[in-house]
Amino acid sequence: MDFTSKDGCAPDKSEPGEAKFLALLDAAVDAIIVIDTRGHIEAFNASAQRLFGYSQDEVLGRNVKLLMPAPYHDAHDAYLGNYLESGQARIIGIGREVQARRRDGSVFPISLAVGEARMGKDRRFVGLIRDLSERKRAEEELQRAEDEARLHRERLAHMARLTTIGEMATGIAHEINQPLTAIATYAQACQRMLQSARAEPAELLEAFEKIEAQTQRASEVIRRLRSLIKQRESEKSVLDCNALVADVARLAEVDARIHDLGLVLELTPDLPEIVGDPIQIQQIVLNLIRNGLEAMTEGKPAHGSVHIRTSLAPEGGIEVRVQDWGRGMDEAQLAKLFTPFHTTKANGLGIGLCISRSIARAHGGDLIYCPTTEGGATFRLVLPALQDE
Repeated sequence: MDFTSKDGCAPDKSEPGEAKFLALLDAAVDAIIVIDTRGHIEAFNASAQRLFGYSQDEVLGRNVKLLMPAPYHDAHDAYLGNYLESGQARIIGIGREVQARRRDGSVFPISLAVGEARMGKDRRFVGLIRDLSERKRAEEELQRAEDEARLHRERLAHMARLTTIGEMATGIAHEINQPLTAIATYAQACQRMLQSARAEPAELLEAFEKIEAQTQRASEVIRRLRSLIKQRESEKSVLDCNALVADVARLAEVDARIHDLGLVLELTPDLPEIVGDPIQIQQIVLNLIRNGLEAMTEGKPAHGSVHIRTSLAPEGGIEVRVQDWGRGMDEAQLAKLFTPFHTTKANGLGIGLCISRSIARAHGGDLIYCPTTEGGATFRLVLPALQDE
């Protein structure tokens, strides 16, 4: 069926069949455009007129690339010619999101689905167009809201890390002071040997090796502190959960020694890797360990250690389980366990567990409290495995 008159002007609506067809096009909610094999517009329904701002008379017989911005405008004729020769389609029969141009020159996103109609030797292409402007704006608003929530969570997480480091200051100072004192002692010994002219190379070498070892010890403490304290954007990477937990446990040993308690690590080998921000995940584990140590300090525990265990989670993924044998929690405390600014500590901010669970959920996991019959408290940090993602 030919929708244009012989002179390429508006179709003759005198024929009942064509008039009925055009009425159906105008009733469609989506914009509909029909073109011939040269790309010339043969039908332009009412929705298309409202969407593009052109009247039907302004576009009939003109090339459809009129409605396209660059680079679609420049490539359209070549693409149509290539399809007619080779049959290789990039849009026809497939559909995609592209850009369109209104009469006033403004560019906007559309969903374009193109179908081909064959009527004897004649071929026509029918385009169904839907304006995506509102959807794109909603997606951008949602993305902005998510970005703001992420930045807010990162700022709170950073504040919580600073608070944790401040609470650990005494132990950290002691931990760094020990290797520094040892370095000074070994250096003084080397100085005395050299001054006495009785220095043996082997003795000097041994002293220098001890100095280096103590330097590395102090450097490791400072490295872990700098990682936790640094203000930074979240950076996710592929992680070995066991290595991550072992690293943060070495920093937590500082607190354990101050409280005259121990840490017991039970790391299940060959766990699948996880994807996440290493500092934020370590922050959760450190917070749980410190909470356990403080709970045990206040009571008379049956065990003198906090247990940290890694394993496969029953619900899928991996889990880090932190268990203490402190005073436990009553029903009132459990009801407000993850409530912001609720704390049982004299100088606590009450954001540690709230931030920890927020971080866990942002990683696609969760932080779960598990009641135990042995007393104390057990928390499970569950994270999706890389293979599951």
